[in-house]
Amino acid sequence: MQLLLCILLLITGIPVLAQKEPEKLALIVAISNYAPSTGWNKLNSENDIPLIKEALKRQGFKEENIRIVRDKEATKQGILSAIQQQLIDKAKPGDVCVFHFSGHGEQVYDNNGDEADGYDEALVTYDAPMEYQPGVEKHLRDDEFGFKLEEIRTKLGANGNLLVIIDACHSGTSTRSGLGNYRGTTTKYQPKGYIGKTSAKVVNENLFSLGESKPGLAPMSAFFASAASELNQECGDEHCGSLSLAFSKALAKADTKTSYRGLFDNIRLEMSKSVPGQTPNAEGDLDKELFGGKALGKPNYFPVDQIVSGKKITVSCGKIYGVFAGTTVKVYPSNTYNRAAVQPIAKGTFVTAADYSGEIELDTELSNDQLKTAWVFLEEVSYGDLTVPVTIKTTDAALNNKLSAAIAKIKQAKATDQGEVFIEHGASGFSNDSIYISTAGDYRLGVFSKDAGEEELYSFLSAKIGAYGRAAYLRNLNMKNEELNVVFEFIPIDYKKAEGNINAVVKDLPVKTIKDASGNIVFQHNDRYNLRIINNGQERLYYNILEIQPDNLVNVLFPSANQQASDCFINPGDTVRLQRIFRIGPPDGMNVMKLIAAKSPLNLRQVFMVQAGTRSSTTKPTNPFEKLMDGINRTEGIQTRGSGEETIQPDAVNIFSIPYKILPKKSN
Repeated sequence: MQLLLCILLLITGIPVLAQKEPEKLALIVAISNYAPSTGWNKLNSENDIPLIKEALKRQGFKEENIRIVRDKEATKQGILSAIQQQLIDKAKPGDVCVFHFSGHGEQVYDNNGDEADGYDEALVTYDAPMEYQPGVEKHLRDDEFGFKLEEIRTKLGANGNLLVIIDACHSGTSTRSGLGNYRGTTTKYQPKGYIGKTSAKVVNENLFSLGESKPGLAPMSAFFASAASELNQECGDEHCGSLSLAFSKALAKADTKTSYRGLFDNIRLEMSKSVPGQTPNAEGDLDKELFGGKALGKPNYFPVDQIVSGKKITVSCGKIYGVFAGTTVKVYPSNTYNRAAVQPIAKGTFVTAADYSGEIELDTELSNDQLKTAWVFLEEVSYGDLTVPVTIKTTDAALNNKLSAAIAKIKQAKATDQGEVFIEHGASGFSNDSIYISTAGDYRLGVFSKDAGEEELYSFLSAKIGAYGRAAYLRNLNMKNEELNVVFEFIPIDYKKAEGNINAVVKDLPVKTIKDASGNIVFQHNDRYNLRIINNGQERLYYNILEIQPDNLVNVLFPSANQQASDCFINPGDTVRLQRIFRIGPPDGMNVMKLIAAKSPLNLRQVFMVQAGTRSSTTKPTNPFEKLMDGINRTEGIQTRGSGEETIQPDAVNIFSIPYKILPKKSN
């Protein structure tokens, strides 16, 4: 019918208009250096720019359609003018727009009575002061920002698409200074004596109240780095924004079917590794397809970017895609769609990996003509390293030397000024006869006597840093194979224990009882749950389930102590409700639960028993994934990964992960 219509239109002389692809426009605002008079600390927002820019370019955003506004340009008027020029004046109905902000955020006194708590959320512009100044209005309040975004949505129309990413925060609980770099403050911008009056009529109840659906306006989704009660921590070793890095990694996995909710799920998972004390938030039309269904998927192969020599090339693949030095590749002629029927023309290994690029050494010299059209496929992937950035903070010179010597012996540790783990002595409010080891987010990992011998100190620090490195590695480990598509769901349970002649009462609760407004799963002490497992694959599959706690303990929930690896299976198309009921308790913070599915039985319990020193030395892992996990427990002498049993086929298993937070029970 469509062909007939086109023929008739041609015959009658009526022009046939080709459907034009929507334009993709972006505005990136990044403030690292605030005006000296404002009182704001320096940030690493400048490092977010290449992350976001490259991520968007790989989604079809043209270089000329991405505008950068930084530092002195990012005054309130500068930002509003850039929004007008880049995202309103240029946009057409049906286009895709992205606004990204990296900088400080602050809560400011409510000036129009529309806030439930008496405070507006605001973006801190280049010259906006931290402390209140009468008559000065340089913050970009959520109200004014929201009106400008509504103008964009009006211009884009119902078929357009708008995404907003705010890598800042607006309030937070007090955090000890010096452990990490934070975007935001506990200070509120308000006149002396101001008391925020709660609004009787709640108008603006979300973090920014963005993305409300309205007829004729483009759907909009917004991502925020943290909840209103949390500060937003930068990634220490990466020196960049936690949300910016997580967004870049999540976007690299997106495809045409990915929704904003699916993208946010991956952002939460990424942030649970880098900033486990933080809870990202989202608002808006999260169930809409990303970029209106115009997202570009991760490529199956990579063309050669640069030819360094006949045996050395670079490709556009690196750490953002989860690929690190040591990953092996196979090189085929172009248009090789069936690799099983074709021999590779060369094999190679990544010798370096940056965020979006990597250098590969080949085992066979190829001509320039061969390399110009070659397709490079990943073979065995090295999923990162176990190195932990560590910062020592003490004014005791002798102790500093002793700690530095211990860190130098731990090959898994790397001394740096901005670490993920901090070793402290002499901090205000802490015992002077002890050293404290904490995460950058102020999560305590351990305490030890400062007078301990060098070997005792080395053993203590090695164990704590090793546990942190293993947990961080596992939190971030993602391997996908759609043929092994097994997932799980939490089922919250109302449990009343048996008393006297009355049996225990077990009743399922709606899943919404454990979700916040952004869809984050939040448990409180003494909550109970069990799990439902679903096999979406076409054959019997075997699973293990791991829980990674914020204190870096890795628990193997299944197989349980009285199960065999072969007991944990699920048939194709089946849904299985597990019988064990789990009770929530400390430690508080961000946990991650992972289900690993494979075609053959695997037993990670026997692998992780080595952490407690209870695994039999005669037990040998056999499954390739067991070998990979066994490798990360043997940290002595390991600094970087990428050889022997430490690499694995990228589709050897499927890993399904859900992050969730544990909090103390709220008092009634």
